[in-house]
Amino acid sequence: MKKLWFRRLLYAAMILLVVFIGVFIWADNELNKVLGKSTEVITISSIVKPSKIIQIKNANVLSEDCTYFLKNQDVIIKNGKIIRLGENQLMDSTATIIDGTNKYLIPGLVDSHVHLKESKNDLFLYLVNGVTYVREMAGRPIALEWRKSIQKNGIGPRMFIASPPIYSESGLTGYYYSWTRQSINYSTKNDAQKEIKRIKEQGYDAVKMYGFVTPEMFKTTIEIAKENNIPVIGHIPLVNLKTFYQSGQKEIAHIEELTVKNMDDFGKSISKNPEEYLNFLKAHADQIAKKLKENNISVTSTISLIESLPKQRFALKSKLKEIELRYANPKIIEGTPLYKLGWLPSKNGYEYDGKDEPEARRISLVFWNTYVEAIHIMTKALVDNKVTIMAGTDANVATVVPGFSLHNELESLSKSGMTNSQALYSATVAPSSWMKSNTGKIKIGYNSDLVLLSKNPLEDIKNTKTIEYVFFDKYRIDKTQIATILKAIEAANNENRSIKIDEYLN
Repeated sequence: MKKLWFRRLLYAAMILLVVFIGVFIWADNELNKVLGKSTEVITISSIVKPSKIIQIKNANVLSEDCTYFLKNQDVIIKNGKIIRLGENQLMDSTATIIDGTNKYLIPGLVDSHVHLKESKNDLFLYLVNGVTYVREMAGRPIALEWRKSIQKNGIGPRMFIASPPIYSESGLTGYYYSWTRQSINYSTKNDAQKEIKRIKEQGYDAVKMYGFVTPEMFKTTIEIAKENNIPVIGHIPLVNLKTFYQSGQKEIAHIEELTVKNMDDFGKSISKNPEEYLNFLKAHADQIAKKLKENNISVTSTISLIESLPKQRFALKSKLKEIELRYANPKIIEGTPLYKLGWLPSKNGYEYDGKDEPEARRISLVFWNTYVEAIHIMTKALVDNKVTIMAGTDANVATVVPGFSLHNELESLSKSGMTNSQALYSATVAPSSWMKSNTGKIKIGYNSDLVLLSKNPLEDIKNTKTIEYVFFDKYRIDKTQIATILKAIEAANNENRSIKIDEYLN
């Protein structure tokens, strides 16, 4: 009898183990699926070809401070570098000639906050939109591999890659976050030293701070990162702003990080006291900005994402029709049953899921509209106090399409208090200077990351979309090639769809 009981117990344990392993394998597959790796990568090398020497003739060239255009300039590029600049440069008989008459040449754009995940076609979406440099803000080994490939053959945007996000969890919680969010977890100084040393050795350019790190581990991270000569960037962890200002962190990944901390200080319901809160923020915004400026802390914007939240919450189908959804990786937008990380209805984590009552919806809408207005107020204060702002989008977060979204971000910055000149600066000079890269300006000796536009972006920031040519390394792509690349990406996406999106297309 005892043997029979023991045998049954053993069988039950084996069945539970098999079920557990099965569920784990399924969940792991789901977590990997939504990274977008399964979508076929298009071949761009057959579309673009290198040119040893390129001469852009008679173009209007953006000044180094982004405030005006120099007329009738020739720009000569050799082996991916700008070697000559000025009027009436001598023609090189071996050069590929590009007529820039009545066109506007600007530096290649930089998106300072992207998430590539494992969606390699996104690299080409950046290029066709004139984005020749990206800052990956939650790096993975595969992004490091892509960067090495780009450095070798030049076909792709330049990449600054931050580490996987830092968490300070321990035990099973730490393992869970490492598995589900590809994070790095440590809760002791010894472990922090090991992990930050490994981050540096692997080739990451910065340590990515996340928002739930304890004050002790935040301080420890800053100290060890400084010893390893690697910057700490990203979210504001579990410290107040006073502590953060003097912490040594070099950059904040979202303007909303500042308004969220300010909401905590307000201490009342935003939905019930929207005007009082906005007045509270106005009374403190300048002081926050001044402290950031004093401590040389830069801020990345991601304004357009925040502006999208009320629509994503209450008019998602309408919002989806506003974006270039056909080019977003299908597995990223479809999400997973594990949690709502997708973009589509019933898959989108921002979509309203509260009480289905008019008053409950109204209260939620008041909150999100106030949230957006707070971002605008804070942005204006940052601009007025000359804090370094870098244009970033949070690409691959819901409704933020890689490449296309940076143009939306420039519009949002322009509406939030920046001049068109300042908006261009935030996507060229500012991030390039921050990364200490040889880009961001049209200048002799600089890399040939350039975009030729048909219309003047200083007159209307939307004109950054009027792309005639994109130049990167030894390559260039024109409007016809851009259309070909986009068509190929759309076809690859369509082959890998499980959910039709026709009803959401514009």
